[in-house]
Amino acid sequence: MILETERLILRPWEEGDAEECFRYAKDPRVGPAAGWPAHQDPEESWRVIRDILAVPETYAMVPKETGLPAGSVSLNFGTALAEKDDEAELGYWLGVPFWGRGYMPEAARELLRRAFEDLGLRRVWCAWAEGNDKSRRVQEKLGFRHQFVRENVPYPQIGEKRTSHVNLMTKEDWETYRDSVSLFRPGIRDLWFRQLMLSDETTMSYNRAWGGTIDFPEEDWAGWYGRWLEHPEGERYYCYLTDLTGRFLGEIAYHRDEELDGFIANVIVYSKYRGRGYGGKGLELLCCAAAIRGCEALWDDIAIDNPAVGMFLARGFREEFRTEDRIFLKKDLKEEREKMEEELCLPEKNTWTL
Repeated sequence: MILETERLILRPWEEGDAEECFRYAKDPRVGPAAGWPAHQDPEESWRVIRDILAVPETYAMVPKETGLPAGSVSLNFGTALAEKDDEAELGYWLGVPFWGRGYMPEAARELLRRAFEDLGLRRVWCAWAEGNDKSRRVQEKLGFRHQFVRENVPYPQIGEKRTSHVNLMTKEDWETYRDSVSLFRPGIRDLWFRQLMLSDETTMSYNRAWGGTIDFPEEDWAGWYGRWLEHPEGERYYCYLTDLTGRFLGEIAYHRDEELDGFIANVIVYSKYRGRGYGGKGLELLCCAAAIRGCEALWDDIAIDNPAVGMFLARGFREEFRTEDRIFLKKDLKEEREKMEEELCLPEKNTWTL
């Protein structure tokens, strides 16, 4: 079984991966935090691959940028936590050079999808040992819920006993997290996802009339980030759409248009996640964000043959006028703002969820 995410290939471990496994598993910051000792030589890594890692539902994490293993992620069965046939325990580790890039949650989300949607499991357990804050944060990002604490849990490979915090995700949790949409303010390093969307022909098919895909090279990220997120000057707004596990789904934005003397809306959902209602939810969140920031109205100009017109009309936009190839839609946000202030009382933040 080979799985794929936006930036990773998840494939079975092979004995020929021993050198790359050793490259990262020898670091004392990796193994001991997870309960196993740092590897001493490539031969030890080879034995670990042969005896432990080369089993079903254990995957080498291979960044597409390198084509080489950088860590491991697994669904483990028959453990002290996952005793039943419809349960598994999630395990993972990642080489230090790849920390801070979001690879670990990205890989783990795909294994959770595999667990609940392909394998039909009902529960996935996960635990982190006291002091392992990186592992704790991964589980929080994924949406695991705290269950209980175990004291004096033995870790025989390193000869220690630790306090273990046990978390759980059920299939029902997964379906809730998978179908919900939140707003997330990306950092510069997260702009790989925008680059991915803008370069994807299927995602950008709506933009064919205006040139199709868009180049967004890494050297342009800092300048773009400064204009849109650090210093928008009330002229621009930008956020990612995510599910509750933090998976990037698309983007929402608006910017001031001088010709219309108003703000133009923008909603893009990555092609892989279309057909699940994310675009409509994202548009609703964008209207909330614009209203709470004082925008009186949102506009959009859409190609006449773009089926997204229906999505806008269903959410309160009205046709103002049209040209030979475009429809200009507008939504008055005054009532939207009053509704939020009177009923929802939403604060100024980027974490609203639908």
